Amino acid sequence: MTNRPDAMVSQLALRERAQALIKTQGVNPGSTKTASDALRVLFDLASSPATAPDALALLHELQVHQVELDLQNEELQRSRDELEFTWRHQTQLQDALPCALLVLDAGGCVLECNASGLKTLGLKLEQALGKRLEGLLATRDGARVHAWLEEASQSALGLGLALQLEMQGRPVQALCAAARANPLAPGALVAWVHAPTLG
Repeated sequence: MTNRPDAMVSQLALRERAQALIKTQGVNPGSTKTASDALRVLFDLASSPATAPDALALLHELQVHQVELDLQNEELQRSRDELEFTWRHQTQLQDALPCALLVLDAGGCVLECNASGLKTLGLKLEQALGKRLEGLLATRDGARVHAWLEEASQSALGLGLALQLEMQGRPVQALCAAARANPLAPGALVAWVHAPTLG
């Protein structure tokens, strides 16, 4: 296609004519037949000597655009596959950690928890998600845990805390914990809890 004004006017006229033909033939723009009907009209225009050059140019433009979309779709699929692989790999690494790893929101509620965290807390994932950490720890130090989390949310280095975990049916367990601001979510936290003697 050229950039001459008369060519642009011709393209606009061709597009308007095609849209008018689609409309008069009762094609609903929201229907699933729109694309195929539009192509049929375009081929009809291409068969007319008066509109053939512009219709063929427009058809070529659409074909190039379709190939571009196909290439973009392939790239997006490749990127998605890479991200899913990375996510699975990171999840496996986190679950293999010997300490509990928790991601908390700004209010101290659990957003994510690895397998060691669930074992340490004696909970299933659905029982832990959305619950406040100080409530899950079942410790008499709830106020201390809350203050520690508030202070840690402002720290990039991490703050430690020693706790006593009190779970029903288990002896009191000493915990070593650390928390810091989550660099990926302002106001949120990442916490590590280690219970060395838990079986």
